[in-house]
Amino acid sequence: MITATQAQQYLSEALGISVPGFLVEAAVAKVATAEPAMILAGYSDQDRQLVQVYAVALIAAAGAPRRIASQGAPSGASRSFKNFDDGLTQLRRSLAALDKAGTVAALVGPDPASGTLFLVV
Repeated sequence: MITATQAQQYLSEALGISVPGFLVEAAVAKVATAEPAMILAGYSDQDRQLVQVYAVALIAAAGAPRRIASQGAPSGASRSFKNFDDGLTQLRRSLAALDKAGTVAALVGPDPASGTLFLVV
């Protein structure tokens, strides 16, 4: 199982978002419950690690995180953010392609960006 530190590193370095540690720890614990299903599905260690980190990222970042767009420092301190665009939707697609058995599908839920079409006749 991945650690909260590994998940935090992925969120920060790969996705450029900051999520409080307690939230990452809760997401890791939640995804850990799906590991036996991943083993039963025959996932390799590498596939399990990827599924876990993607699922943790989706769960932890579900509250519409902001990305750090730029930072300043030596005391002209400045920081600018941009809202997360469709990166989580792309991450969901990657997870769905990797997690063929759907071991974490119930944990991450459906993609809120995919609209539902209702027709009234």
